Amino acid sequence: MSKKILMVVLSLVMVMTLVVGCGSNTPAPTTAAPTTQAGGGETTPEATTSLAYPEDNIEVVYHSKAGSGGDIFLRTMGKALEPALGVSWVVNNMPGASGATAFEYAASAEPDGYTLLGVSSTIITAPLISGMTTTYKDFEPVCMMFTDPMVVFVQEESPFQTLADLIEFGKANPGTLKIAGGTPGELGFVVGAELMRVAGFEMALVPFEGGGDAAVSVLGGHVDGGIGEYAEIASSVEAGKLRIIASLNAMPEAPEIPTFASEGYPEIQIEKFRGVLAPKGTPQEVIDKLAEMMKTAFDDPDFQQYIKANNMIPNYKVGAEFTAIMDAQHEQVKSTLE
Repeated sequence: MSKKILMVVLSLVMVMTLVVGCGSNTPAPTTAAPTTQAGGGETTPEATTSLAYPEDNIEVVYHSKAGSGGDIFLRTMGKALEPALGVSWVVNNMPGASGATAFEYAASAEPDGYTLLGVSSTIITAPLISGMTTTYKDFEPVCMMFTDPMVVFVQEESPFQTLADLIEFGKANPGTLKIAGGTPGELGFVVGAELMRVAGFEMALVPFEGGGDAAVSVLGGHVDGGIGEYAEIASSVEAGKLRIIASLNAMPEAPEIPTFASEGYPEIQIEKFRGVLAPKGTPQEVIDKLAEMMKTAFDDPDFQQYIKANNMIPNYKVGAEFTAIMDAQHEQVKSTLE
């Protein structure tokens, strides 16, 4: 993507931010999420049962507000994880500054395993777009759980029946189309900007701190559609209030949903991962113990049902394998933005 196009998109986002007035930058109150256990796996580290960890509650920081896809992930994982931990799994929502608030807080925390960072692909995209200095390289990989399908959605009554309909309207009415998405730096923003570039049309990307707020705006008719994770809009889709017109990647439980590739845009292929990182310098034995317990949570039947119900792709990775995925996505997004 040329710098000129990116600057135009950023300008549109800044204008729409003033008009729509999205989420607050004030960190949300710290709230505890409950947590079980299950089987092992080939990528799980050797057991570290002799380590006296954890002995206190674990704080996991996330860059978006309560109700967002990542928040739901961390709280759902917490319910499956807490019995193995023996302590509370405390989710601390810290929205603001395209993720920088949460990233910097977690990176500067004591590397003792008691402050972690819940992550999505935003840890890759946000620093590349905003220039923030804290990146995924300031953390140690604990585990990746799955990839989360990104979808384009509209009101059930919307005249847009397909992605082609939406693009044709955008071409015929430059700048008129308003699509809700994440803040600049989140994957939804990158996908929207890349779709404009590849398909050759203009739309205003309206930023929201969480997918729940974006869905409310679509339902209220304040915007024409949205780009977000399926998990954030699943209940509205099931209730017949929202309709998905395209998915970035194939959805395992909904193969009938057209993908960007089937709609003629195979070059737009970015997967949104979800996982957990620890501050740089966290002892390896602590990371191994965390990964061991998180694998039991991953294998928990209720957590697996959550993955299936939300059309996610299970993909548990630790250590170098998780780092390799982040490295590859960093290079992919970097080349997309150039």
